[in-house]
Amino acid sequence: MDTPQQPTSETVLRMTGGTKALVWLTLGAAGAGLGFALPWLLQRIATWPIPYIDALKFLGSFDAPLMVIGRPAVLALIGLVIAFFITYEAAELTISDTQIRIREGDDARIVTRAQVGGVYRKGGKLRIESVEGRILFNDDVEGGGVAIERAFTKHGYPWEGTA
Repeated sequence: MDTPQQPTSETVLRMTGGTKALVWLTLGAAGAGLGFALPWLLQRIATWPIPYIDALKFLGSFDAPLMVIGRPAVLALIGLVIAFFITYEAAELTISDTQIRIREGDDARIVTRAQVGGVYRKGGKLRIESVEGRILFNDDVEGGGVAIERAFTKHGYPWEGTA
């Protein structure tokens, strides 16, 4: 008689909505702030040997009301576009007892439990290595050191570092 298998729980490590909002707010505000400060900054660095400084000084010299508002708005939009790519491409790991599903943007792959030889943090990044020592994953993961360690040890993966 077959007994039904209990579904294994999964642990998901991903950037939270609050962190995403903070990234969007910070980069949008930084772009807008740069837009307001650009004329002042260009006056200060006008004598530095920077390539295309004349073109930059020309762009920063406009003081029409449309440019005073438009420059920060355009740079805020650029900051938001950069924030979108940062948050969209952030790694999301779904860990179960049998596999790790890794999603980064549109790319997704699965690392089976049998492939994993060790998991640890190195230089602020999470590293997953195969039994042979091949790097299966090496990137930033949200959650903090203790939460990441607990996620892997909960599912029986060989954690080799300290939190």
